[in-house]
Amino acid sequence: MNTFMAIMSQLFWGVTIGALGAAFETLAKGAIMIGGIGGAGWYGLKWRRDRRNRDKRD
Repeated sequence: MNTFMAIMSQLFWGVTIGALGAAFETLAKGAIMIGGIGGAGWYGLKWRRDRRNRDKRD
């Protein structure tokens, strides 16, 4: 019975750690994607504002 419980315990922890790892990976990928899209949008707005200001000066 002790062997069975040891196997079940290892299986439980393996599944738990696997699920937590997958959840963290998904959240990390989402954060990187949101950061990338936000950064690209910020850079686009900055570029457009600078271009507009440069055109007004000329």
